[in-house]
Amino acid sequence: MSRVLAGILVVGLLTGCGAREPDTPNASPMMVIAVGQPGGVLNAVGTGVAKLITENTGTEMRVRVTSGMDALVGAGDAELGVSASDSAHLSSNGLRHYEGRPQKLLRLALPGPALILGFVVRSDAPYRGLEDLKGVAVPGEYPNARPMHFDGKAMLSTVGMTWSDVDVVPVASFRDGVQALIEGRTDATISSVGSGLTQQADANLGGVRFLTLPDEEDVSERMWSEEPGFHAVNVPAGFSLGIDEDLVLAGKDTYLTANADASAEAVYEIVKLLWEHMGDLSTVHPLFARWSHDDMVNSRVTVPFHEGTVRFLKEVGEWTPEHEATHQELLKRLS
Repeated sequence: MSRVLAGILVVGLLTGCGAREPDTPNASPMMVIAVGQPGGVLNAVGTGVAKLITENTGTEMRVRVTSGMDALVGAGDAELGVSASDSAHLSSNGLRHYEGRPQKLLRLALPGPALILGFVVRSDAPYRGLEDLKGVAVPGEYPNARPMHFDGKAMLSTVGMTWSDVDVVPVASFRDGVQALIEGRTDATISSVGSGLTQQADANLGGVRFLTLPDEEDVSERMWSEEPGFHAVNVPAGFSLGIDEDLVLAGKDTYLTANADASAEAVYEIVKLLWEHMGDLSTVHPLFARWSHDDMVNSRVTVPFHEGTVRFLKEVGEWTPEHEATHQELLKRLS
């Protein structure tokens, strides 16, 4: 990317969001990207994107670790952020833990590959499917990582269960839930495929494996109906740690987000950069190796597209009637 385009990217974002400008004329331009907690996939995604932008534009990227990425981006306190399809749905519409404070300025810069998750158990545990967890000790509540409560809700719904069907052991966070499994206080926990915490559990327990969802045609629609943003993912044996046979797991798409007031030109340049250089991220995290142009043009999303993204997708011939219909419907809901 040329210095001119880099300047457009940074100045446009700073002007659009009313955010940070360099303190001195010679200082490097800076942007803030809100990412998830260390050990989680949304941390790896955000830091990987930040690295790519820095290396190709010279922009200093400040990575801000938080559990409230959508709120920071929605308020304009971060130019960019990472999210997941279900979280963006809740935050943009002011639902549940966002009740009374909808993030109406949250926009989708680019859809990413699915964050794949499921319930994980020791490799020698007798459980094979989610229905086997009835009455079993499982971490729950997650006040510091509230979306995980709804991860469990969506997955359990595929076998006609709710949180009341398992023996909930209260924990605060994703990390605490995995630690509860390691310490033997629970028999299963929610974890994501390829995450550092899944690897930690595997190393401490001598092996872990994921439990499958039902292999049924309508399982995606059932999850999306229960919690918008979720869908089923068919995962082949050997795909990643903890997957020793073909499984059906839950997926929710990763999102790169931006504030609606961010410059359309700047967001356009970021999207173009990722479109052209996504292969450079394949060594950052296994998730990036699965990021394709098909993911980037996904039209089933839970938050409206940013103006700069609309421009880019039209330019490459990928803006479809489905995109337009979804975009307009989501904007209507926010209004």
